[in-house]
Amino acid sequence: MRHKDTKRKHGFTLIEILVAVAILGILFSVTLPVSYELFQSYKNSLKAQEILLYLASLKRECFLYSEEKNISSANGALVVNGEEKRFPDVYIEVKEPIKLFKNGTSNGGEVELKIGKEKYKIIIKAPFAELSLERVKPYGEGA
Repeated sequence: MRHKDTKRKHGFTLIEILVAVAILGILFSVTLPVSYELFQSYKNSLKAQEILLYLASLKRECFLYSEEKNISSANGALVVNGEEKRFPDVYIEVKEPIKLFKNGTSNGGEVELKIGKEKYKIIIKAPFAELSLERVKPYGEGA
């Protein structure tokens, strides 16, 4: 016995589609800002690593070519032997001048980087001029 009125309809109703779109909208409104902040943080850390690599190349040059390098900062730029080296969108501050000696060693010091809303610190440890990079609290999160 077959019923004539039992036709099956395929597809979604308008209400089901609207509910799915609303759920997706809520999901994106929460995840997109977080994803954007993570992407910005990633880009800022790449800029900090670029400066770390630059300092490592200075250390290498001192050792290979028996040169001394004096590192300081002025107007948000890195100053190496009196010549400014600027990095886009990065404010650099060296509190105490750092000296890299001919044999690749150093008197040590810290280079502070302000990139966007984030702050990084490159530490040059004496005597072997070991370089390390660390992220410091962002501007708005206390001292």
